[in-house]
Amino acid sequence: MEDMSSSSWQRRGSSIIFHKAMLGPLIVEGHLVSLRDALSWLNHWPAEPPGRGATVLVGGLEACLEVLAPDEGEQFLRTRVKPLILEFQHHWDQRGLVFGFGCSERRFRLDAQDQVNFSCSGGVVRLSESLWNGAAKDELLRLVVNDPDTKRDVPGGFHVRRLS
Repeated sequence: MEDMSSSSWQRRGSSIIFHKAMLGPLIVEGHLVSLRDALSWLNHWPAEPPGRGATVLVGGLEACLEVLAPDEGEQFLRTRVKPLILEFQHHWDQRGLVFGFGCSERRFRLDAQDQVNFSCSGGVVRLSESLWNGAAKDELLRLVVNDPDTKRDVPGGFHVRRLS
């Protein structure tokens, strides 16, 4: 999997972000919407995206995956969240859609095919397969951020430029 350190994920595509240095500025800018509100857009798409920034931050997906059984979580991702991503990039292609997670990077695992899996209380959710159609290695990027304490790049999330 290729690493990406640029900020283009904030302006295009969809991402899962879990590093506080990457999430913090988005929260401070006030671009946070609930997953419930974002899913309601599928019934009536707003004329304008929330906020003035280039990124729409959605909170609540991690909580949903925590309370659902893994197979229910994967079904939810495929039938509700993936359609949101597709419509979002159709309507607002020049904005980034970010799903914020408040957990540690240790909850995310890459399998032998570089697919992202999320460990939750009920088991393991095949995240990239359910959310991004199992994006190929060249489509799925690991986002990295420089840790000021260690001066090294550390994982901060995952990104797909465009879901097809």
